[in-house]
Amino acid sequence: MSKDKKNISPQRKSKATEHYTTPDKQKAFVEALVHTGGNRQLACERASQQLGVKVSRSSVYHWLKNNQSFAKKVAEANQIGDAITVDLAQSTLVQRTQGMYYKEQVVVKVKVDKYKERVEVKEVKKYLPPDYHAAKILLSAKAQHLGYGTQKVEHSGEITTKNIQVTIANPYEAEANENGEGEIDDQ
Repeated sequence: MSKDKKNISPQRKSKATEHYTTPDKQKAFVEALVHTGGNRQLACERASQQLGVKVSRSSVYHWLKNNQSFAKKVAEANQIGDAITVDLAQSTLVQRTQGMYYKEQVVVKVKVDKYKERVEVKEVKKYLPPDYHAAKILLSAKAQHLGYGTQKVEHSGEITTKNIQVTIANPYEAEANENGEGEIDDQ
């Protein structure tokens, strides 16, 4: 009986691993990494969906540690993903500075008859007006040579400080002293 169990176990493993090898998983992960903007968790999920086999983050970190070729491909994919993310962010900022239309799904109740209603999802076109903050961010990133963006302030010379003593008088004491109240004679 123990011989049968030993024979069954390797067969199950070989069927599971023969479908997708580690290089297939690594390739799917690297491709997904580009599309997710360098986000490893999302890349694992996307590669897992594509292959139908789980690609875990722990496996990715193991491959990064032990496989220099894979680590190099991941670094390249991260650079491409970062460039895509920056490009998308810039295009969104440009749209926000100009104002933009977008579509939103809204849930609406519709009367079927006197006592019945049903819920429908409708697509509604909405307008987002130009955004000053988006323009400010875009100018600080793109027009630094024109004087927009972060300004540096340099100070040369000494900084002196003065100590100022402030005494706050109690207005009620002043009134009492003027009226002769509040004074006690020790005679």
